[in-house]
Amino acid sequence: IHSHIIYDVDDGSDSKEKSIEYLKEAKKCGIEKIVCTPHIRRGNREKIEKIIKHFLELRTYAEELEIELYLGTEILITENTCELLKKKRLRSINGNKYILVEFRRDENMDIDSLIEKLEELSDTGYIPILAHPELYINYRKINDMKRIRDCGVLLQLDATSINKTTTTSKIYKFSKKLLKERLIDVVASDTHCTKKRNYLSFYKAYKFVSKKYGQEYADIIFKENPNDIIKEHN
Repeated sequence: IHSHIIYDVDDGSDSKEKSIEYLKEAKKCGIEKIVCTPHIRRGNREKIEKIIKHFLELRTYAEELEIELYLGTEILITENTCELLKKKRLRSINGNKYILVEFRRDENMDIDSLIEKLEELSDTGYIPILAHPELYINYRKINDMKRIRDCGVLLQLDATSINKTTTTSKIYKFSKKLLKERLIDVVASDTHCTKKRNYLSFYKAYKFVSKKYGQEYADIIFKENPNDIIKEHN
């Protein structure tokens, strides 16, 4: 439910050829559904039009590989995010009630204020999914994550965060704590079509979680929950 495979719209894939290459990699890894979530913050109409155009072009290639592509966005939370959501200037996942959101990695507002921001988003009628909570350096506390989740926010872990070769020791250790506490609702590739952040890392993460935390939990956060999120409709 989190990928930057649409080309030439953000810091993900920079060409159609690269996007097609990583679609083929996804196919080899057994992935059948991908939500495209390019970065967005202001709801710029010109950028949105470009995103949609490139998405539709890429979807044609995905269909040939029997991969279903869905459109969403990764929304950076700012002061006017709620207003933009109300005006339908920001896109939810597959047009439903779930929105993938993020803070800046070095965000330093107090936890009460951060939770208030997330609750404001919920008040607009959407269900926030917080992207990569393990990456926010000022909130690596289990109690903070429990409080965030208790207010109805889902937590999405990046696959690369549970691979020692693709992340830092602090991120790796906190990610394992989140999994041990069963606080993660979804694991996603967050692919940027690079050697480090790709669909192979997602496949490896599934194997790791299955072995360490059990097949049942792995299937819930890699398959069942993501599928429910994609298929949910208003």
